[in-house]
Amino acid sequence: MMTLSLLMLFRAGTMHRDEAAKIQLRADYHQREEALMRAVVAVLPKKAIACMREGYAASDDYSWSTIFAESMAMASTTESLPLDVVTALGLDGARRGDVADRSTEEVKSWITSLAGVRGSVTPGTTAYATSFQGPEFAGKIPPLLDATQSLQDADALRPVVGMEKHYITQAPDLHADVTKHPLYNLIPYPNIRFGYAAAGQPFVAKRNWWAFTVKFGSTGKAATPIIAKNYVLSLYEIPSQLPIEGAAFAEIGKHRDGAAWNAAAITITGGVYADRLSMNGGFGAERIAGKQSIQMSERMTVGGSDVGEDFDAPGVREQLQVERRTDVLPIGLSANSGRLAFMPIQRGGDFLKKMATAPDPWEMYTRGVERCRMSVEAIAMVSLDDQTPVAVRVSFRSAAGTTSQMVLRRGTNWPSELDSPGNGIPFQTELTDTNRSCLTFYPALLNAWLVSHGGAPVTINNSVRFNTDPAADPLTVRPVPDPLTPDDMSVIIRKGLNLNQFTAGLSIVSPLRVYVGDDLNATALGAPPAGSGLPSNTVFYPPMSIFAAELRIGTTGFNRPFEHHGQITTLAAGGTGAWQPLDVKSGSDDAVHGESIAAELKPLRSPAELPPVHQMNWLVVIEEIPRD
Repeated sequence: MMTLSLLMLFRAGTMHRDEAAKIQLRADYHQREEALMRAVVAVLPKKAIACMREGYAASDDYSWSTIFAESMAMASTTESLPLDVVTALGLDGARRGDVADRSTEEVKSWITSLAGVRGSVTPGTTAYATSFQGPEFAGKIPPLLDATQSLQDADALRPVVGMEKHYITQAPDLHADVTKHPLYNLIPYPNIRFGYAAAGQPFVAKRNWWAFTVKFGSTGKAATPIIAKNYVLSLYEIPSQLPIEGAAFAEIGKHRDGAAWNAAAITITGGVYADRLSMNGGFGAERIAGKQSIQMSERMTVGGSDVGEDFDAPGVREQLQVERRTDVLPIGLSANSGRLAFMPIQRGGDFLKKMATAPDPWEMYTRGVERCRMSVEAIAMVSLDDQTPVAVRVSFRSAAGTTSQMVLRRGTNWPSELDSPGNGIPFQTELTDTNRSCLTFYPALLNAWLVSHGGAPVTINNSVRFNTDPAADPLTVRPVPDPLTPDDMSVIIRKGLNLNQFTAGLSIVSPLRVYVGDDLNATALGAPPAGSGLPSNTVFYPPMSIFAAELRIGTTGFNRPFEHHGQITTLAAGGTGAWQPLDVKSGSDDAVHGESIAAELKPLRSPAELPPVHQMNWLVVIEEIPRD
């Protein structure tokens, strides 16, 4: 009996040790899997950028094979305990049960496309549709994208991201008409802890994705059996669409002089994002998302939950998750959100500057000025001291799809507004009350003028770049300095109350000072466009954006009221100075009084509301395809 009891105890102890070893082994595999996936998320964006810079050409520098190799090195996937640690623990003679201690080449062989091809992935594009027709993928993959066959072939070997990929099939997860919105559509926001948008709800984006297989385990006797897991690696291209958004330190609720925002006249619908945030009141914000830090002057209600500055502290975060019955919280930092990376595509002042040479896909993608269909450049001035244009060069898309160009010159073919037919030309000159030289833009006159000169209508010529060209006449045209001076040429937008001709939107981009001379885009277009995904009772305005080195409200010293509906973003990135989104200046460079500012800040609800030129963000997420 005693011997039998001892044998039973020995057997039970052996079983417990065996189970503990298996649990430890599974934990080791899980930790290495997690480290590898986080590393892939971190490595992908910089490799995708490198691929765009090289025009998607083949290169080992940014191939999928290199992406996985660098991810393994970052995650130390091939390494176990260092030899000095093993020696210090007295385990030199012990049998090793590590899942590591493998060569990089061996570990790389565990990561393949769905078809088992090493150094490759299976792109989520139409050319690879048959790879996802099995029952294990039914209802589990995102809508497929389309591109040229050569780009789709390249996408299997290196990450292809950009405007060349688009939707062509109306899948259930695409809530806007793909024939009208193929580049960006309304797609569900992923179920992740980072709340740029509400989980599961439609937002404006495009989802690039790639599938691959990772094999875990070994064929050795004492090792775990081989388990193959399929993953979807997604890179969401997200046009800036939140009420307030910037890759800077944003101070919400206060003006630069310390005065608080007028809570009776300012509301925020949706979310707010900045790399660093200082919240001095919520103003109705439903979500707050940051990258590095979120500071709060007091506790506030966000998305129905009472939160404070300790929202991310251990215990507090878990309590919020219990109360909301989800780990998706209305406030969070991307740095603490697991297998994801949020990356604002921020070029700063370069967003306004055209390249001297032909832009590569990355420059075309990230410099808003490169996407402008029209260009208006002052090529001669009255003098170096008087920067009033006497000649401008206008480039635009012709009705035939080519680029047309004409020069307007005073005394030849550019009569003033008071002289016929000068009142039909959308570009004129004037001096402000503060005696500043300006080129005046009348958007209401642009369509008729373009058509009369063989140009395409403003549904095509819907984005305008304003600048000077010192090389055209160095004796009169001054280079644009940074920062601008009062003597530099400025741009004034006038008579833009009704922009209903701009059904595809209007964008103005300039490294100069831009004045909004009077009411702008304040006439509703009517019902939203068909296929936009917006409710039929939505009041729809033509989408519009202005990107400029400086923006002024009015052209005089009079401190006029300012009312804004839509979004506010900034080109500033990083730095220690705070960005106050609702700090605006008048025509005399004085701050507009806080009590004169009213704002209804709200997000985009459809790609139909996206202006022609906008800033971009990338969101990288990796998820396992669930097995039945």
